Amino acid sequence: MRRHVRTRYRRLTAVSTLCLAAFLAACGGGGGTRPVAPGTVTPPPTPTPTPTPTPSPVYDTLEYSRSNAAASAGAIAAYQDGATGAGVKIAVIDSGVDIHSAEFAGRIDPASRDIAGSRGVDDTDGHGTSVSAVALAAKNYSGIHGLAFDATLIALRTDSPGSCADECSHSDNNIAIAIDTAVAAGARVINMSLGGEGPNARLRTAIGNATAAGVIVVISAGNDSLANPDPFAQIASDPAARGRVIIAGSVNDTDALSSFSNRAGSYAAYYLATLGERVRSFDHTGTAYLFSGTSYAAPGIAGAVALLADAFPSLSADQIIDILFRSARDAGAAGDDGVFGQGILDLFRAFSPIGGTALPGSTVPVTGDAGSLAVLGGALGDGGHLTGALSDVVVLDSYGRAYVADLGAGVSRAAPAPRLAAALQTNTEEARDALGVAGYSLSWNAAVSTRPWLGLAQSGGIDARADADASVTRGFVTGSVTPGTGVGFAAGYGADDLLASMAGTRAPGSRFIASGDALRDDGVSIAGTRAAAVSQRIGGWTFGMAAGTGETQSLRPGSAWDRRRSGDAVQLFAASASRRIGTSDVSVTWSRLDESGSILGAEGSAALGLTRASSNFLGLDWAMDAGHGWRIAAQARGGLTRLDVASGGLISGADALRSLAFAFDVTKSGVVARGDAVSVRIAQPLRVEGGALRADIPTSYDYETETAGYTRRTFTLAPSGREISVEAAWSLPLAGLGHLDTNLFWRRDPGHIASLDDDIGAALRLRARF
Repeated sequence: MRRHVRTRYRRLTAVSTLCLAAFLAACGGGGGTRPVAPGTVTPPPTPTPTPTPTPSPVYDTLEYSRSNAAASAGAIAAYQDGATGAGVKIAVIDSGVDIHSAEFAGRIDPASRDIAGSRGVDDTDGHGTSVSAVALAAKNYSGIHGLAFDATLIALRTDSPGSCADECSHSDNNIAIAIDTAVAAGARVINMSLGGEGPNARLRTAIGNATAAGVIVVISAGNDSLANPDPFAQIASDPAARGRVIIAGSVNDTDALSSFSNRAGSYAAYYLATLGERVRSFDHTGTAYLFSGTSYAAPGIAGAVALLADAFPSLSADQIIDILFRSARDAGAAGDDGVFGQGILDLFRAFSPIGGTALPGSTVPVTGDAGSLAVLGGALGDGGHLTGALSDVVVLDSYGRAYVADLGAGVSRAAPAPRLAAALQTNTEEARDALGVAGYSLSWNAAVSTRPWLGLAQSGGIDARADADASVTRGFVTGSVTPGTGVGFAAGYGADDLLASMAGTRAPGSRFIASGDALRDDGVSIAGTRAAAVSQRIGGWTFGMAAGTGETQSLRPGSAWDRRRSGDAVQLFAASASRRIGTSDVSVTWSRLDESGSILGAEGSAALGLTRASSNFLGLDWAMDAGHGWRIAAQARGGLTRLDVASGGLISGADALRSLAFAFDVTKSGVVARGDAVSVRIAQPLRVEGGALRADIPTSYDYETETAGYTRRTFTLAPSGREISVEAAWSLPLAGLGHLDTNLFWRRDPGHIASLDDDIGAALRLRARF
């Protein structure tokens, strides 16, 4: 059986300095990260400046823009990632190639030969040369270049002697021999811009042997405007093809299917389209033309195969085809359709990660999407050097392709709590009383009675008018079992807070807006806390122990989180010893916080390897009545947090994190009126001060052994800034009606983040009685 390349042409007006005469050749019978190049690749060290540095290759050139087959497919995405087709062999079974052209010099494989005779492979028709040029013409800043311009050409001439005077014909048996030759010579892809009837048994066997060897075969769809591809191309659905035959359809430069191109029809599962209309190339004489036909779509796809094989040598034929199909631009009806099949070749998408990414040797998904690795806040602030330590990390996509990703972008920070807005909008009041051997405390959100008269902050005006009924938010009850022995139960209070309340040393921090209680404000947002405590007075000392549970509240807005948690359990424990010494009240407190889904309020992911922590804190609370209405108070708190490092994550080890908080207050009563109080405070909320983490970062990848090379990076989570707040507060009782409170404050480095502007605020509040 003979198949043909039927050539029809008409000459049009010359185009530009290329002397492009439009040549319509209706041939074939009727498509964040950057890839890691093959081999072991380690990011180069910072180069030593030299007087004459070697320039990087430039790919976005005039030659590239003229190479519309390459440009329309987005081949520059492959070039910029280091893929040019080098080392990959493309077999073109056609009418030979112009062996004298500089466009193929040094890249014609010795296995190239004339299968149909003894004429040599020098092309006398032009079809083989023009097709080969689309696939791999040289990048030499002249004319055009092929998609895989560094690939090697196996030119196999199968046109029957003398047939090209009319229309070139190719026998099935000669094509079969050519396929066998290409496979033996190591071709990765075979291009056949041919058409005609279905293959005979000999040719079918050769195609089957090629696909069994992992060679991809690309066949043009045909130029008869039919609903189905040419019968020759229909071999793609034959079991012998093993799904490794691609049918190439043609589109124009607007992604519309060419009017001459056969459509996908019943062979949509194997059909891929790319530019095949008015494709710039040249013939065997070196003359440039605009060619049209599915014959010129096929080498565009063959060149794309070579680029993927160069960039990712471990990919199988099935994976390469799957990548091309999955990354194709959808055209026509959504999904696979009977016109465009899988879609239109798109190398920008083909060279991007597909199916998610993971660390080498891990199945845990990892991305550089904001917040995907961690959401920082609280005592960690912005996490210091964590973001920088996670730059240039090798990750693998679902095909095992290595990319260098900036995973530091996957670390986000929670905005520091707006202290002024929270104070005005929460509208929390408290009532306490003692009932013989028992007592109680209730806190609630008032509805209307606490509308602020004035609220000014860096973020603008605050309207904190409530629109809900008052509701109880937390409370505790205490009582005496025997003289000197007390018990307490609380909801909404932590274990250490309950102990302080029972001991009578609870710091009057509620009058301040910018700073909380240095001993108990650890930056961990805990909801649903429940605690129980017992205390015992021995001589002048009061000793207490307490335990509680709760759930951490996510720092992340919404629920776009790989663990999709609504809350992680925390365990709280505390022990204290307190007494009055002269005019001073002294309390020493040990507390423990066990977090199952956070680290001092910050959230980590399994990919990072940090999801659990245990913290021990030691606190000192001292207050002294200095007489004449003066009271001086100081608080200090130090902590050690041990991190539970999970295997398979980026973090391989961690020292204990050291943290510190402090506050110093001075209060004067009776300044303006009886019962009023003026207080001044300087404070630092809990901040991580040190503690090294170690990350074994994959920074290279060897495709041959499929193993990563690692670099150890050591860094600290100490944040970039140090929040210091200074605040003045004045509270005036209003004859049994409530209190009028005034606050002025300044916060430097809010949330321990140096890049944030200082927070300055003022508030005037009316707090009515319960």
